[in-house]
Amino acid sequence: MSVGRIIKAMATGPQVFFAKNTVLRTKYPIQINISEYEHDDYLKIIPSLKEIDNKISTKKLNAKGLRWIHSKQGTAWFYGEREVNAPYDDFIKRVDINHVGRFYRDSISVDTQVVSKDEQGRSEFQVVRVVALPQPNYAAFMGKENLDVTKLEKIDYTDDEQRVWMLTVDSPNGSAVCDDGYLAFKRSACNNTLVTFLACQNFPVPPLMAMLFLDRWHWFRDTLTEFAYSVFFEKMMKNIIDCYDGKPFDVGRQMVNNEFAVSKNK
Repeated sequence: MSVGRIIKAMATGPQVFFAKNTVLRTKYPIQINISEYEHDDYLKIIPSLKEIDNKISTKKLNAKGLRWIHSKQGTAWFYGEREVNAPYDDFIKRVDINHVGRFYRDSISVDTQVVSKDEQGRSEFQVVRVVALPQPNYAAFMGKENLDVTKLEKIDYTDDEQRVWMLTVDSPNGSAVCDDGYLAFKRSACNNTLVTFLACQNFPVPPLMAMLFLDRWHWFRDTLTEFAYSVFFEKMMKNIIDCYDGKPFDVGRQMVNNEFAVSKNK
């Protein structure tokens, strides 16, 4: 990463940290050649994610319904679950599993292209590019750029569950080495909705942190990572619930009638 890019990213720190709702929501189109991917490419991540799911399930959930596994190579496995007090059948009508990128914390652009649909006309294979503000936000002061990832997504539907499997195939600015996982909506025992999220992620450390060799302190890195995931999951769940309730949740500002409208989402 060039010095110029680092300085430019650091300059965005005050806006990202203190005034993120003034950030312009800009459409970042998909750049990869979608025709190069076969359906098998969308499916190949599923066995490894199921294996990770089994391994992380041996860890005890904390009070917020979260668990982690860290590796010395910088990859983190993260799992979170939360039951929403909403009837499952009503929930899936209001919250579209095909647009989960919108629910991520500080997502400022989501471009989706459906590749194929099932017999009921629902998206089954799709490609999505998601751009979000630096995570965690304070990392912008350390030279971290927006998170920018393009994913192959496979969506499964049953009577009691909808699940989107995600495989990262491109990160135009190099902000992610790996950002795979799934998001699922399940019918709970009492007919409410259980939201579960699994992530297998490896993000380069912020340049300034690397320069100061802070990433060598694994306990420090892991502590910051777990805090960031906790904040991310809480915000994602709030966005999902706001979507169900019909409330606005997008961060940033967008052009409305040739004027910028600032989101009230915090």
